[in-house]
Amino acid sequence: MANSLGTLNPNGRLYKHASGTDTDAAVRRFRNRFNLATDADAAGGTTNGLFVGTLQTGQVLTGAEIASSVSLAAVNFTLGTIANPTLYGAAQAGPAANAVVRLTLTIAAYAMDAATAPQDLYLFPSANLPATGQIVAAFQASHR
Repeated sequence: MANSLGTLNPNGRLYKHASGTDTDAAVRRFRNRFNLATDADAAGGTTNGLFVGTLQTGQVLTGAEIASSVSLAAVNFTLGTIANPTLYGAAQAGPAANAVVRLTLTIAAYAMDAATAPQDLYLFPSANLPATGQIVAAFQASHR
């Protein structure tokens, strides 16, 4: 199984960007876009993980959301890492067409201490994605 890095992070990592602790940002927002018709690893008909971004050392996850131009209501998404796909969010339905769904984080995710090492966060779909449309995924993190 391949995972899609999306189009807003072609290098696959956000390490080159300043962390919130370097710029004193209370909350940082990361987002990524996936074109289901043209992105090879996110193309319709796959259940590949969608790379949202990297939670940096010292940050805690405070929220996540999915927006889509096509209905994903029949697809459940989990939020986590490659090693633990449900680390931050259990399966929950995707958005309707042209809508946004704010994901509910698990209680354990809210109670977690700050990350001790960078963690690549992915959305994992439960079913094949449609062959057209766009998905925009985002998460917010805080170092406080």
